[in-house]
Amino acid sequence: MRIIPSLAALIAATPALAEPKVITDLPPVHSLVAKVMEGVGTPTLLLDQGGSGHSLSLRPSQAGAAQDADLIFWIGPAMSPGLEKPFETLGENAHVIALMEQPGTLLIDTADAEPHMHDGEEGHEEHTEAGHDDHDHDHEEHAEAGHDDHDHDHEEHAEAGHDDHDHDHEEHAETGHDNHDHDHEEHAEGGHNHHDHGPEDPHVWLSPDNAKTWLALIAEELSEHDPDNAATYAANAEAARTELDTLIGEIEATLAPFEGRQYLATHRAFAYFEAHFHLAPAHALSGVDGNTPGPRAMEEVRHAAEEGVTCLITEPDTSEASIATLTEGTALKAHFLDPLGRDLTPGPDQYSELLQNIATVYADCLK
Repeated sequence: MRIIPSLAALIAATPALAEPKVITDLPPVHSLVAKVMEGVGTPTLLLDQGGSGHSLSLRPSQAGAAQDADLIFWIGPAMSPGLEKPFETLGENAHVIALMEQPGTLLIDTADAEPHMHDGEEGHEEHTEAGHDDHDHDHEEHAEAGHDDHDHDHEEHAEAGHDDHDHDHEEHAETGHDNHDHDHEEHAEGGHNHHDHGPEDPHVWLSPDNAKTWLALIAEELSEHDPDNAATYAANAEAARTELDTLIGEIEATLAPFEGRQYLATHRAFAYFEAHFHLAPAHALSGVDGNTPGPRAMEEVRHAAEEGVTCLITEPDTSEASIATLTEGTALKAHFLDPLGRDLTPGPDQYSELLQNIATVYADCLK
């Protein structure tokens, strides 16, 4: 006599669906993806704690993991050009999403520091009305009032490697975005590489509005690959967006007293955060690429310090010699910030902690 197994036995014998294999490039991206994946799985972080996002490349062991990945979320080649070619050669199972290139992403041009929407979607003015009206952020006015006086050597920036990335958006669409109704061929003709702006600042994660946009995108991509957990991804993304709205309000209250206060920077890495919260350095030693500053930039910052500016925003890997040259004989005091938050514990809370830390350092420096 044939024994028919019970339904419970069949269910127990059925292997559970494996969590998606997800890889991220930088700690803030890892944090946002981890937030959406809470309760389902954990993404893998490529960047070592002491590494640099600009020089990030795949080690042999990481290349194997990337080959087996279901999804890869990264900022894009403008931030980490060393990842572009390896990601292009991955197998068909690995769906690569460059967040900086996604429609709805707010970008800042290094040439004029004016925020604009990626792909020209409905213009920044409408974006401001739709997404910032509860915070009363006039980024266009801010750009005119606080960013156009920065004498950045953008020609040097372009030579350093941010405008030579040949993005094949048609191939990108074939690897997994055609089902999201993204017209990447049209985008390639009229968007990222061919609009009338300069090279774009790749530190895009420092805009909390970009983070909110990406949370929805991350949930969508994960749900497409793993529909059984789509409800969890959507709920996590929505909860994370609500938490970010609360955090944005708290940071606005913290930084509002310092709007218009002059300060200096060694590296123009925080333009997205500054634009959102109405801050702007009087001078910066180097632009978004972090190249070694020339004598003219050093002289401008030094002169501002001698004029009585006391706040210097710098990064932990800035040379002691440069800081000493700027601060010696002046009232200037260096306050250290890492735009990647590499000293923070990786995970779903890292991004919020990063924004909180940045706000705290700016407040301490400017008071």
